[in-house]
Amino acid sequence: MSDDPHARSLSLLYQRHRGQLLAFLTRRVRCRETARDLLQDVFVRLLHRERPQVDNPQAYLYRIATNLSIDHARRVQVRGVQDEQALDQLLTDTGPERSVVASDTLAHLERLIEGLPSPTREVFLLARVEQLSYKDIAARLGIDPRAVERHLNKALKHCAAALGARPKTERQ
Repeated sequence: MSDDPHARSLSLLYQRHRGQLLAFLTRRVRCRETARDLLQDVFVRLLHRERPQVDNPQAYLYRIATNLSIDHARRVQVRGVQDEQALDQLLTDTGPERSVVASDTLAHLERLIEGLPSPTREVFLLARVEQLSYKDIAARLGIDPRAVERHLNKALKHCAAALGARPKTERQ
């Protein structure tokens, strides 16, 4: 171990709080791998803090973890919107060559949708075909509205990735 007292105290904080912080972040982001990445970022931020001394290190770690999980949720939401915009653009573009491409793309999209796991496919179809709200979908399927959102984002990401959709700024 290093002779640096800051490094030693950081190492002790990590050993003491990593399990609880990982569980906390996993509950917040609902993905263990993402939670592990965010946990690492928590300690990187603490490492690069100008004033190494903190009055309540545990509270400070949880504050960093909360902020990072909020930032992560915002990024996921923006990506979901971009994925949805890419799929919407496929339906709104016109022109003869685009019609042929759109026809092939829609056939491919139908195969992609059929390949989705059952609850994700059902949520996608209820939201996009039947135009039901998250609340109505949740009631119909007997799941939480947040689960509806997760399933829809999963379906949109899957379809957009398979279609080679790029972020809006790259398409312009």
